[in-house]
Amino acid sequence: MAVSAQGMGPGRPDPGMMPEQTRSDDGTVWVKTDIITIMANNEVPQFHFWYTTDTDGQLAKFMTSYIMIAEFEDSNGDGAFQSNESLYSAPLASYEWSLTTGTVEDDGVTTEVWLKYTKSGVRTIPIPDVPIPMPPFNDSSSVHRFEDVTIQIWAHIYLYDYYGEVTDDHGAQVNFTVAGRSELKMDIEIGNFPFSSETSMVTLETLQRENVAPGDPNMMRHRIQTRERFRNVTFDSSMNWSTTGGNESRFERMNGTAIQRLDFVDSETAMAQGFFSWLDKATITWPGGDTELVTVNASYVPTGMGVAVYLSYPNFDGGSILHDPSIGLYPDAAPLPPLSLDSPLVLGIGAVVIGAILIVLVKKR
Repeated sequence: MAVSAQGMGPGRPDPGMMPEQTRSDDGTVWVKTDIITIMANNEVPQFHFWYTTDTDGQLAKFMTSYIMIAEFEDSNGDGAFQSNESLYSAPLASYEWSLTTGTVEDDGVTTEVWLKYTKSGVRTIPIPDVPIPMPPFNDSSSVHRFEDVTIQIWAHIYLYDYYGEVTDDHGAQVNFTVAGRSELKMDIEIGNFPFSSETSMVTLETLQRENVAPGDPNMMRHRIQTRERFRNVTFDSSMNWSTTGGNESRFERMNGTAIQRLDFVDSETAMAQGFFSWLDKATITWPGGDTELVTVNASYVPTGMGVAVYLSYPNFDGGSILHDPSIGLYPDAAPLPPLSLDSPLVLGIGAVVIGAILIVLVKKR
């Protein structure tokens, strides 16, 4: 049975705004629906995203970046990455990336917009000034070690809810749903990895930030919260738990679902507005074409610049691995814009208050 990474097809509720896609002169790609706006960096795999009704993300803007690739030996046997287990690592910003785009149409209706990051060789021109920090334990000598590793991040946003499954040659399967117009689902494929042992593993470091909205940073009231089996942990980008000894916490997967996630939560309303999620299974394609479903473990640590989330994959020497994370927004949690002094509602309330005062004064007379 072949791997089904793209899913089984879209559902057909009443459509909203069809996904739109544009590219700026500097190469930045913009994807927009009536719910979410996404800005994809042209130089590195990095996404800013916010509610379309919130102009330029003035009230709530979030960011997901792909930071580093590393090989590690799972010394403590928890299946997840800790920095003291790292063998070799390299920042993804050290490599050239191409960003291509496309659409899928059905009878003149745009049902899908996609964009694809493809890694090539070591960057020969210094990277422009993009907000993507280097990992604190980077071993720059590993940049050339991973030069020929293939990485592709193929991201999709759909007009309708999308129902998918991942299967392998053993009949195992994972079912998932991608929310139409509000979720960007990614297929990450890694291949040609130079494993140094038969037991070593691979991790991708992502960086999650909940407070990249413009304006006064003191007004940023969002937090990141884990959804774990045994605990929920809340933190913000200014916290720093990272140490040279490696204290990344293993993410405890929720039972009864293959989709694990972190939420971006408004601290005042306690409403989750955005999320970063991932399937806890990935598919290895071995030389010869056989496929196998394997477990993906995650670990995380606040770094002072955001929360690093490490997606860790078992050894797939000679083959490739395919995995599905997502970013998105909860449509019902869009922030309400602050009322200006000259807004009709404020003016109306003011008129009512003044009228009530005048009535009281007249009665007193």
